[in-house]
Amino acid sequence: MTDRQSPTGILGAWIADAPSDWSAASRSVATAAFVDCFACMIAGSREEVTRRTLSAVRSWGQGAAGVVGQGLGLPAPWAALVNGTAAHALDYDDILDPSLSHPSAVLVPAILALAEEEGSVSGERCVDAWLVGLEVMARLGEAFNVSHYALGWHTTLSLGAPSAAAACARLLGLDAVAAAHAIGLSASMSGGSKRQFGSMAKPLHAGLAAKSGVVAACLARTGVEASADVFDGRWGLLEMTAGPEAAGFAALAARLGGPPAAEQYGIWLKAWPSCGATHRPIEAALALRRQGGWKPEDIVSIEAFVSLSAQGNLRFIHPMNGAEARFCLPFCVGSALIDGRLDLASFRAESIGRADIRNLTARFRMSLDPDLCDRGFGCALAERGRVEIVLLSGQRLAAACEHPPGHPGNPMSEAALRGKFTDCAGARGLGEAAAAELWSAAADLPERAAGRPLMPWRPAI
Repeated sequence: MTDRQSPTGILGAWIADAPSDWSAASRSVATAAFVDCFACMIAGSREEVTRRTLSAVRSWGQGAAGVVGQGLGLPAPWAALVNGTAAHALDYDDILDPSLSHPSAVLVPAILALAEEEGSVSGERCVDAWLVGLEVMARLGEAFNVSHYALGWHTTLSLGAPSAAAACARLLGLDAVAAAHAIGLSASMSGGSKRQFGSMAKPLHAGLAAKSGVVAACLARTGVEASADVFDGRWGLLEMTAGPEAAGFAALAARLGGPPAAEQYGIWLKAWPSCGATHRPIEAALALRRQGGWKPEDIVSIEAFVSLSAQGNLRFIHPMNGAEARFCLPFCVGSALIDGRLDLASFRAESIGRADIRNLTARFRMSLDPDLCDRGFGCALAERGRVEIVLLSGQRLAAACEHPPGHPGNPMSEAALRGKFTDCAGARGLGEAAAAELWSAAADLPERAAGRPLMPWRPAI
C-alpha cells in the first residue's frame, strides 16, 4: 500500500496520470538534452572509467540494450550503468539548478536502455519519460536543497536514482501505486558523497543512478513494494540527509501542477568539460582576455571570488590527472587565460603538467565572494564568478559572470551545440561526415517511430 498524500504517493500519482501533451518549448529542451547527452556519451565511451566499468559487467550476460560505440548489447541495467558512466566521464554533461545535479547523464541512459530492452518504444515516449524524470528531479531538489548538497551528498546519485526510477516507471506505464514503489525502492539504491569528486567514482555515480532507476521500476512492475513514504517523517531521507533547514514537500502538489521544470528552470548545457563551479570564473577570465592589451606573462596575481559551494567543490590545487583538473579552478582559469579556450584537449595527460599553466597558477588565489548568499537558489544572488587580475604595470582588471555560456540565463545556440557535438565525436576519432550523421540521428529521436533503432551508433566506433 502507498499513501497518496505522502510525497512518495503524490509523485507516484503524478507520474502515472500527468498528461503527455507537452508544449513545444518543453519538447525542445528535451531534444537538446538528448543530443547533448549523446555527444557526452560518445566522447566518454573510451575513457578509462567507462572501459573498466564495461569490463566488469560484460560477462554477466548479453541483452538488447546497446552500449555506445562498443558494438554489443547488454541487459538494460548494465547498459544504463556503462552509458551513464560514459555520459558523465568528462563532466561535459548538463546541469539542473534546483537539484544541483546532472540530469541527462542519469535519465537518458536509463530511458534508452529500458526502451531498447522493452522494444517497440517510440522516440516520443522517450522524450515524455525524460520530461517526467526531470520534473521529479527538480521537485526533489526544491525539497532537499541546498542543505542536502551542502552536507556533501552528490545529488546526481542521491536524487538521480529516484528521478530515473520515475522516468522508467513512466516509460513502463506503471500505475500510481507501482510508480510510488519504484521511487521508494530506488531510494534504497541512492547515495553518493562529493568526496568522490576528481575520482572515477564520480562519473560512476551517474551510471549507478541510471542502473538503479531501471532496476527499481522493473522490480515495482513485478509487485515488489517499498515503504509508503521514504522521504518524510522519522528516518525519512529528508530528515536524515537534509535536516531542518530543507524546504520539504509542503508545496510539492502545487509545484507539480505548475509550469513544467523544463520551462521553469531549463537545463544548463555546459560549454566546457569541467565542473560547473568553474564556469563562471572561466567566463569572467575569458572576458578579461577578450579586452586585450596584456599578455599572461604580464600577470602578477589572479584572484577568483566564488561561492562557498563552489569553493568546496573545487578542492584540487595541483591536479595529477584530467579528472582532478576538472575540479581545479587555478588550472581551468589558467588554461583559459593562456589558450583562450577550454575543451577536451585541455584535459589530456600532456596538458596537465604544462609549465606555462603551472607558472600562471602559482599566482592564483581563490576567495569567498562576500556578496554571495550561501542559502542557494532562494537568494537574490547565490552564484557568481568574479576574477581580478593585477598586471606588472599596476593596472587592476576585473570581470564577473552570473550566467556562463550554456546556462538557461545565457542559452547555448544550436550552432554552439553542434560544435560541441562535433568536438565530442572528434574525440573518438570521427570525422565531420560521421559526426553530422550522428547529429541527425540524435536530433531525430523525438520523431523516431516505434521499432526503429534508438541508438544508431551502437556499432563499434
